[in-house]
Amino acid sequence: MFDETQEKSIEKELSKCSRCGLCLENCPIYSIKKDENNTSRGLICKLSGYKKGILTEKEVKKGLKICLNCTKCKSGCPSLVDTTSVFAYKNALLNPSLFSQRVFLILKLLPLKLVYILNFFKSKPKSKKSEILYFKGCVAKAQHKKTYLDKLFFNPEFSCCGLPYLTSGDIKNYKKAKEKNISLINSAKLVVFDCASCKKAVEEYGNTDKNKLLFFNDLIENKIKIKDNSKYKNKTITFHKPCHMDENEFLKTEEFLKNIKGINYKRLENYSDCCGFGGSYFIFHPIISTKIALKKAKNIKITNPDLILTVCPSCTLGLRFNQLISFNFKKTLELRDFIDKETEIK
Repeated sequence: MFDETQEKSIEKELSKCSRCGLCLENCPIYSIKKDENNTSRGLICKLSGYKKGILTEKEVKKGLKICLNCTKCKSGCPSLVDTTSVFAYKNALLNPSLFSQRVFLILKLLPLKLVYILNFFKSKPKSKKSEILYFKGCVAKAQHKKTYLDKLFFNPEFSCCGLPYLTSGDIKNYKKAKEKNISLINSAKLVVFDCASCKKAVEEYGNTDKNKLLFFNDLIENKIKIKDNSKYKNKTITFHKPCHMDENEFLKTEEFLKNIKGINYKRLENYSDCCGFGGSYFIFHPIISTKIALKKAKNIKITNPDLILTVCPSCTLGLRFNQLISFNFKKTLELRDFIDKETEIK
């Protein structure tokens, strides 16, 4: 599972937690269940007890699977605990055998597999040769979707960012994906992303130049306007911040949208609240997922936009789902697709 060096690293991260409880206010699961066993502090206390021999493996496993892996606890932690590594250990503990890891991973990727099957007979898009690489996410690949980023940049068939492997405890395949991607990134001039989760996962590899990694809209700042025939001209547009998107990245994206001529940008009420979808979380915990989605739907009703944008395919599906269950139908698009279809370069 983990070697001796990794075990020591995990023990170090566990000891850094000061048990302050600030993670409670950031945790979308705690906002629903009000149960500390499901928060970072609760999970770290359990894992610390297990490492010290106070708790048995059976006692530790109980209740651990409910974590959303949104990493909101990490972004607000004053002790800078690397909860991503801690929860990777937790997931490996829950799924100690390769067989159990693969079964869990298959279940997690079930929605993605269904998308792939539905689009199996579509031709795969070809990308343009370029020094700038396009990190195309698994959902866009499964859709066989030709994005306008394929036309501008080169997609060298990056491996999965590794996040699904990490969150299923499959450390071996996470490392394989990571090593392949690092090799491609280190040979590139720049790497552009259209998915916040992929970008965050790659940034946390640790062996890449983060200055090379950027969102695609960073390359077209102040250069676009809404098309004259766009149905969103002079309409109100808002943006949902995915859980894996840094606050600074959100503020940059927000400024980017404000500078698009011909639209009215309005900040979404509680913009960083989780959509509840969590990749495949809704399959394993549908009741919790739906409750989080309904909270998000209320925020959207308050903001009352004509269009919701985001930079995560999972969030796009989640936002569409919460519109469906709240009977408040608002169009939701990937920022990439909005820029492609509804705007033009000045």
